[in-house]
Amino acid sequence: LSAHAAPKFPTEEEQARMAAGQLIPGAEAAALSDDRNGSQKRADILRGVFEAATRDAGTPTMGGAAPTVMIHVNQADLTAGRGVGWIDGVEAPISLTSVKQALCAGGFQEIRFGPHNEVLSLSTENRFFNRAQRRAIAARDGGCVIPGCTVPAAWCEVHHVIPWHRGGKTEIDNGVLLCWYHHHSIDTSGWNIRMIRGTPQIRAPYCYDPTRTWRPGGGNRLGARQAPPTLA
Repeated sequence: LSAHAAPKFPTEEEQARMAAGQLIPGAEAAALSDDRNGSQKRADILRGVFEAATRDAGTPTMGGAAPTVMIHVNQADLTAGRGVGWIDGVEAPISLTSVKQALCAGGFQEIRFGPHNEVLSLSTENRFFNRAQRRAIAARDGGCVIPGCTVPAAWCEVHHVIPWHRGGKTEIDNGVLLCWYHHHSIDTSGWNIRMIRGTPQIRAPYCYDPTRTWRPGGGNRLGARQAPPTLA
């Protein structure tokens, strides 16, 4: 999950800038670093391995479905934007932010209970971006759209740019690829995402870019190779 796992050697231009004192080797890597410790990074990598395996078509299923983590949350808490969620088999609660991220990535199923805890109704499973939409978004973005992150599309989650609980639609024009780490921290990291004519634009936090300039995010291989046509 490291954006700097592959070795990178300076170009001739970068070597000249380093010789002139205009470029400090490693400064960019430091700016893109995160505040996770080693154990947290290894845990995130293991989580990514599990998620990639469960999405793979060749993974065995349990009762016709991939193994699933069940998270419970009250609709009133979700609507009010405060409260916690609960995972089956785990004593400690999880934050509402984590609940929303799980809903965004995995969908939900509504269960209504009566005054004696009896189940009154059970809705069908509501999953968000389907396989066809994921393929289209993956072809457009190529991987995590955060600049400098090299996590490939197969390891990414689809994020609602306008949150679904605020009326954001589950459409290709409202979805972008984010790796688990950037999806998990998108609400607190200072990165901003917007969609312009169906393509994502990214604005870095002030500490990375004091100008806070909107820049293109992601990009497919075909778009990078082909120049736009010119009109005579």
